[in-house]
Amino acid sequence: MLDKVTEMVAHMIGIFHTTIEEERMRDSYQKIAAQRKAEPDTGPLRETSPTMKSPFQLEDFNPGVQYADQATPAAPVWYGPFLLGVPQLGPMNYWQPAELLPRDIENNFTFSMVQGRPILTLDPPGSVVTITYQSAYLSDNDLLRLSDTGTVFVDPSVFEAQLQGYQAIAQVISAPLSMVLPPLGASVHDHAVALHDQISTVTDPGFTGAVVTVLHGSEASGVVENGVVVEKATTLDDVMPAYFKAQTEKAEADANDALDALPEWAADPFQGLQGAVGENTLFDPEPGHAVVAGANLMVNQTSITFAWLDAPVIVVMGDVISLNIITQVNMLVEQGEYTGLGSALGSATYNSAAITLQSSMPAVGEGASAAQGPDGPLSFPMNWAVTRIDGDLLNVNYVQQYSFVTDHDRADIAFTSAETYIALGDNTVINITSLLEIGYGYDMIIIGGHMITINQINQLNVLIDSDHVTYGGALPTTFSAGDNLLFNGASISVTGLDSYQAMQGNFATAAQDLAVGGRIDERVTHDGVFEGIDILRVLYISGDATTINMVDQTNILGDSDQVHLALDNFQTGAGAEITVTTGSNAVINLASISQFGVDSTVSVGGAVYSDALIYQAGFVDTDANPLGVAMPALAAEAVVFLADGMIGPDAPPDDMSIAPTAIPATHSPDVMQSMLA
Repeated sequence: MLDKVTEMVAHMIGIFHTTIEEERMRDSYQKIAAQRKAEPDTGPLRETSPTMKSPFQLEDFNPGVQYADQATPAAPVWYGPFLLGVPQLGPMNYWQPAELLPRDIENNFTFSMVQGRPILTLDPPGSVVTITYQSAYLSDNDLLRLSDTGTVFVDPSVFEAQLQGYQAIAQVISAPLSMVLPPLGASVHDHAVALHDQISTVTDPGFTGAVVTVLHGSEASGVVENGVVVEKATTLDDVMPAYFKAQTEKAEADANDALDALPEWAADPFQGLQGAVGENTLFDPEPGHAVVAGANLMVNQTSITFAWLDAPVIVVMGDVISLNIITQVNMLVEQGEYTGLGSALGSATYNSAAITLQSSMPAVGEGASAAQGPDGPLSFPMNWAVTRIDGDLLNVNYVQQYSFVTDHDRADIAFTSAETYIALGDNTVINITSLLEIGYGYDMIIIGGHMITINQINQLNVLIDSDHVTYGGALPTTFSAGDNLLFNGASISVTGLDSYQAMQGNFATAAQDLAVGGRIDERVTHDGVFEGIDILRVLYISGDATTINMVDQTNILGDSDQVHLALDNFQTGAGAEITVTTGSNAVINLASISQFGVDSTVSVGGAVYSDALIYQAGFVDTDANPLGVAMPALAAEAVVFLADGMIGPDAPPDDMSIAPTAIPATHSPDVMQSMLA
């Protein structure tokens, strides 16, 4: 007998079978009524509901182990020194558990002792010192001759001498602050105090043609851009030269196309019909003819993020020195002859600096109330752990990035093909450093010496773009000169504000005791600032706590191009546009120092030296003779830099022109450089 479910399935299968037979066009005839068998009377289906009972009850697992929880015995207490000289006690074992101490002593001398305090220990933090030097040198002085016009060019050494001279002038315009890392084998206290005194004396050097902004103290806060306080700093992507913007837009378009393409696992049904892999795919130039003699990109980028050591309560027996310094200089010299091609596009220089100090406590929104503390009195720490460092604790990061590039191209060009792309520039030089340091947090830090914090960023950009472009015959469709960018972006961000107060007596006593090997006691641990802390973590440093972050970035670029286009026999047609780019250079310095900690109350036994400085200088020369810059107010330091022989003799403007002459050679001395530049 079938159950309900099986019977239903059987009927369904029968119906399916009948339907299939009908679809196959098979004839099926029923027998006559006389020959049909009577259908059996099966009666109604019986339904059963079984009831199951079991005499067994399922219980939890019982391993049969008897365990009785017991309290942890108290730590032994040394109580001998307190009982010396009491004859009634007699000899006893001075090292035993506290609960075994005698409670009643004769002659009415009674005392009681609580359980002993375990002595806790912590691993002390270590010092961190990183010194990074990054330098890049590139000489891309190309010589390319593709025509027989016999053009003569000025030797690149003339432009290199000018570049060195302007670099020396830029150093004079910079703030007179040392970027040399002080010796770390001894205290840097004297160096830090001297640097603090130098900051207060920094002023405008009065260099003719230079625009200088100097901000001290509270004025050097927030975002300052080209000497003006702004709410938001300029975004680098918004001010890049047009050449790089076009490349970025093309890359984004290619990325979007890639998203619409088939996934890597999807097979291409036409794979193998388009030829061998890599065939005719080495380079696909844009339609027309393009000459790129500029478009150089130089980037120095440094990011230092650290949270190495901090505490809400800091005790400094010596001086506290905190200095935040940003100095930025941009020097741009643009000169050119374009023989009727038009004028150079406008260039841009940006000095963007930000010094921000913010609390580590979350901000309370408008209409909201500050978080309330727990009800009732708070308890003091029942235990404390002290770790010590005998000597100085250092957290030093020094980064120096220097890039020097010359791209003095000389090209005599004639187009003989349908499409041409000549890259004499388009160089990229990048130095990148990124540091992340995460350390230790304590409830209290006691410093026997000085607490020194120096965050210093120095940025310098020098760009010389003296282009000379001539042509014969057809006029180039698009000509781009100028459009250079000099960008200095620096940020010093500190999370965790320090408030200074006079030294407390109990903290000073604790520091003196620790200096001679003693310990702290309830006079410190039961101070009101430690309410609500169960176990107090204390760090003692016998020497100085020194934090130094120094970033020195320099970009020097010379892009003096000499280009002659021989277009006398050039036939202008569809898709035969000529584009010449001699500018569109970008020299960029980016630096950020981010310090994370907590709001601290600092008790100071000595003096407090705290200051900030933002120094921004810009020098732009677009029409003066390279060797004839007015320097009536040149500082005395310039004598050191502008020594005899450092800058070549003055050359008349006629010597800088491009004139036809006999062809000394018909090929470039560096064939591979011309092909791969």
